[in-house]
Amino acid sequence: MTDETTPTASPAAEPVVEDASPPENDANGAAASGQKKDNKGEKEQVPIEELYDLSKPIKRIERPSKDEQNAAIAAIDEEIDALREERNVVQKKIDESMGKQKNTPIGRERDALNKLKNRKGLMIEQKRQIRARLEIVKMKADQLIGQQKNARSTMKFTNLADIEKEINRLQRKQEISSMSLSDEKKLIKDIEALQASKRTAEELKSKQGDLDTIKDDRKAIQGDLNAKDKEIDSIQKEIDAQSKVLKDLVDKQSSQRGTVDELVKQRDALKGKIDDKFKEKNTLRTEFREKTNDWYHNQRAIKAQRQMQYEEEKKRREEEKAAWLKKKEEEELAKTPYEEEMALCDYLAEYLTKTYLTGFQDEEAKKAKEAEEKAKADVVAVKDDPFAGFKAVSKKAEDDVNYFGKGKGKKKLKAKKANKAPTFSLSLDLFDQFGLITLNPPTSLDGVAASVEELKAKKQWYSEQPRGSVPTARDIRKANAEASAKAQTKGVKAENKGKKGNFSISNEEFAPLGTGAVSTGTGENWIS
Repeated sequence: MTDETTPTASPAAEPVVEDASPPENDANGAAASGQKKDNKGEKEQVPIEELYDLSKPIKRIERPSKDEQNAAIAAIDEEIDALREERNVVQKKIDESMGKQKNTPIGRERDALNKLKNRKGLMIEQKRQIRARLEIVKMKADQLIGQQKNARSTMKFTNLADIEKEINRLQRKQEISSMSLSDEKKLIKDIEALQASKRTAEELKSKQGDLDTIKDDRKAIQGDLNAKDKEIDSIQKEIDAQSKVLKDLVDKQSSQRGTVDELVKQRDALKGKIDDKFKEKNTLRTEFREKTNDWYHNQRAIKAQRQMQYEEEKKRREEEKAAWLKKKEEEELAKTPYEEEMALCDYLAEYLTKTYLTGFQDEEAKKAKEAEEKAKADVVAVKDDPFAGFKAVSKKAEDDVNYFGKGKGKKKLKAKKANKAPTFSLSLDLFDQFGLITLNPPTSLDGVAASVEELKAKKQWYSEQPRGSVPTARDIRKANAEASAKAQTKGVKAENKGKKGNFSISNEEFAPLGTGAVSTGTGENWIS
């Protein structure tokens, strides 16, 4: 009979999908969880264009509920636990019937047999370790024997006494024999070679001692191995005897075999139900994974469609902007060159003429006439006026003075002051406007007429210039603004460094005349 085994259908690993989110840039088919793809072993995603038609409306898919999925799996797990518990009860009955319990004779004999088998397994493991030690010793011995063979193959004498004897013989021959120079050199080389072989001979002697030690170790290890084999043979005899005893007891209980077979069928049926529950659990996980993938691809498709619509809208806006710029450029080309500059010349000339030349008195008379006409228009004619024919009398008149008191002489009426000539002043804005047409503004009332003539001549000069030949007022204004910003930046840097005496455009004592400059002073006009 077999022991209890685990279900054949193991639960599949549940995918982590609760953190899935639409990709940040799904137009190229990139997933938001792409950074985790290598760790989870996911396959490369299919381009979203192959799954959805982005040119048509895409129906939104609801995200599957993770809580419902967990609840369904938890219910299946409870059913699996109940079936396992029932199966354990059946298995316990089978063990009791087969005598696998320790409190039965068969159980006790089986336990004794298992102990003997465990002892045998331990001895086999010890034998394996002894054999490993023996292999190591053999390898060292083979290595030393190979080194000795290599050394002896290059030596004529391997014994130190033989080497000394040969050296003395050659030296004696050199002393008493007459030989040529080449023979003598050869003899000297042989003596030097013999001298060098002394060290090798000593090493061979040392290795021979090591080899003798290794041989002794090998014999000892081989003895341990033989002893362990005898112990294993002895324990095997005990195992065979115990197995025979157990077999006899099992044969005696063969009459109970029918009951055990029925219990085994029940156990197998429960095992089949458990396997079905695991399959059901895996099916739920697979369906949830597929629904989650569908939802995720739907999110990718919606994001990709939005991105595509954004690109199309952006392209349309860029085309409209390009068409508008082209239209504005054509309108600018259709205009008269330097029209703004000529209009500025007319405006400045008219302003100076009306303000400081003949236009001042005419303007005052015109204003008085308009006020009189407005006053007459506000008066309503009276019909049947009871005061017709009467004359209004002023208290300050001469008759009133004579009527109410003693006469002290006639009062002199003060003459009305004549209109005073205007004070010459130009605002900073006018200075900037003169700078836009590269002219100097007048600095006194006497220079106004000459400045007006310069403005008229400048207008005529602008009308004769071809388009793009000279800087426009817009170009000059832009250059002044850039220069002002640059100077202000330099001034701020100088203040941060804490250096004294450096020029700074942000200083309150400095009032720049260029466009874009800001003055914090109290004066707004240049007055002379």
